[in-house]
Amino acid sequence: MEAATINMSQFLFSLTLVVLVFLASTNIQKTAASPPSYSQKHKTFVKTACNSTTYPDRCYKSLSSYSSAIRSDPIKLCTTALSVNVKFAKEATSVVSKLLRSSQKFAAGRRNRMLPETLILKDCLEEMKDTIVELKQAITEMKNLQDGNSVAEHITNVRTWVSSALTDEGTCTDGFEEVKVNKETKKKVTKVVEELARTTSNSLALITNLRTLLANE
Repeated sequence: MEAATINMSQFLFSLTLVVLVFLASTNIQKTAASPPSYSQKHKTFVKTACNSTTYPDRCYKSLSSYSSAIRSDPIKLCTTALSVNVKFAKEATSVVSKLLRSSQKFAAGRRNRMLPETLILKDCLEEMKDTIVELKQAITEMKNLQDGNSVAEHITNVRTWVSSALTDEGTCTDGFEEVKVNKETKKKVTKVVEELARTTSNSLALITNLRTLLANE
């Protein structure tokens, strides 16, 4: 009787192992057969769209964290890119503004003897402020695009605003090439504005490709 009990226990133990192995195998097969998660699908959409830009790695890095909000919506993609663009523009404006205040403070200590870069920084600051305005206008135009009317016209308008912003960014750095200025000041402005220009270039590329993305929905 005791032997029968042991055999029965061994049988049940073996059966349990078989069931557990079977369930584990089934789960693995289900996992392998499951389609990509929505999160991964949305990131893939962003990455694919960014591949059409001038700086794809920078594009994906700046937008991938917003993929769950963008989903696979081309209009949300471009609107988000422009919003991120405004953020970078504000950061660049802040850097230029601080450098200008520092330059003006230094000039005040020299009986208002203005440094060569002071006027250039003033002009650059105005260009940065214009950039912010133009990018915000582009976002407003994107909202009109969501209404579904005159798509081509609205896309053209958005491109015009973003192109203007890119031109203003270039004008800012051009000023530092024309006059001999403090090397450190030039280095700081060039770095932050060039980073902004790369972001703006990517936004322009995404908008240029917007009609294609909409057609593929």
